[in-house]
Amino acid sequence: MSKRALNVLISLIVAILFIWLAARNVDAAEFRDQVAAVTFYWLPFFILALLFSHYLRAERWRLLLSEEIREQTPRSSLFAGVMFGYMMNNIFPRLGEVSRPVYVAKKHGLSSGNMLGTIVLERLIDICSMLVLMAIVAISLSADFELLEQLLGIDGWAWYTYLILPAILAGIIFSIWFFYKTLMYLDQKNTISNPLFQKVVKLGRSFGEGMISIRHIKNWPLFILLTSGIWIGYIAMTYIPFWMLNLQADFGLTVQSAIVLTIVSSIGVSIPTPAGIGSYHLLIQQSMWLLYGVPLATALTFATVAHGVTILLIFLIAPAALWFDKYYTLKTGNVR
Repeated sequence: MSKRALNVLISLIVAILFIWLAARNVDAAEFRDQVAAVTFYWLPFFILALLFSHYLRAERWRLLLSEEIREQTPRSSLFAGVMFGYMMNNIFPRLGEVSRPVYVAKKHGLSSGNMLGTIVLERLIDICSMLVLMAIVAISLSADFELLEQLLGIDGWAWYTYLILPAILAGIIFSIWFFYKTLMYLDQKNTISNPLFQKVVKLGRSFGEGMISIRHIKNWPLFILLTSGIWIGYIAMTYIPFWMLNLQADFGLTVQSAIVLTIVSSIGVSIPTPAGIGSYHLLIQQSMWLLYGVPLATALTFATVAHGVTILLIFLIAPAALWFDKYYTLKTGNVR
C-alpha cells in the first residue's frame, strides 16, 4: 500500500470515529425529522458569503506576489487556484495547499517553490488572525469562553501557557528569515559546485522568497481590510445557516455565537480528515450543545447540512472557475 493510500485510509478511519462519536447519542428518527424540517431560503445569501470570502482570499494572495508576477497572473487564475485547492482538500486532506500554488505556477510559468512559500506565509497569517479573533471572544464573551476552554481541553492551562503558540509562531518566522538568509549567502558566495545541491539551493531560495513575500505588500490598510473581509465571510457562513432551523430565534444564537463556532470550525477542519468530515461535525455539535443548549440532534443537523452545502458548492464552483480561467487566459493570451 502506498504512503498516500495509507494516509487516506487513516484519515477515513478518523473521520468515521468522529462521526460515530457525534451520532452515538442522537436518536435516528429525531435526526431525520430535523433534516426534514430544514429550510433553504438562506442558501442564496450563503452562496454570496462563500464567493465573497474566497474571492477576497485570492485578492489577498495577489498582494503577496511580486509586481512582476502580479502583472502576468490574472485574477481569474488566482481565484481558480483558491477554489481548486479547496476542492482537492475535500478529497485528499492538505493536498489542496500544494495543488493551489502548483496550478497557478504551471499555468503561467512561475516558480512552484515561490508560490508554495506564499501559501505557507498565508497560513501563518490565518493563524495570527484566528488568535486575534479568539482574544476578541475572550474579552467579549468571558462566560462562554470558559466553556469553550473546557470543550477544547485547555481549561487547565496556566496564563503563561497561552504564550506558547505566539512563541512558536515567532520561532517559525525567525526560522523562515534565517533559512532565507542562509540560502542567499550560499547562492551569492557561489561555493557549491554540485549541480544537485545548486538546484536544491535554488529551489530553497525560491521557496524562502515566497515565505517572506509579505515585503511585497505596499498597501497595508487594504491587506488588513481583505483579511478582515475573509473572516467576516467565514463568520457569515456560520451565522446565515442558523435560519435553516430557526436557531437564532429558538436558542438566541447571535453573531457572537457565530464567531465562537467559526473558531471551533477552523479547528475542526484543520484535523486531517477528508473535507473535515466527522471532526467538524463533532466539534460544532458539542459546542452548540454545551455553549448554547442546542439539542444534539439539532446541532448535528446544523453541522451536517451547513457542511454538506459547503462541500457541494465547492465542487460546483471550482470546475466553473477553472473553465472560466482557461477561457479567459486563452482569450487574452495570458498563458504559458
